[in-house]
Amino acid sequence: MTDPAETSAEVSDAQASDARGEIVRDEEAFHIPDDLARALTEFAAVEQLSRGESICLILREYLRVKGYLKGPPPA
Repeated sequence: MTDPAETSAEVSDAQASDARGEIVRDEEAFHIPDDLARALTEFAAVEQLSRGESICLILREYLRVKGYLKGPPPA
């Protein structure tokens, strides 16, 4: 059964068929190195956020600082 959080576009982008027609996920796209995973876990605990929320917060702020994300931060 598919996770309802995954849309069909996300599933098709994250999966490919191998020569036997079996679905293979692109695991490398989701790999977080051990040192970053530890820091992320610590950050999430201190900020009282989930890992997913932490990733979004960090990514949002990074992209804002770099000028790729415009507009005010969400409330």
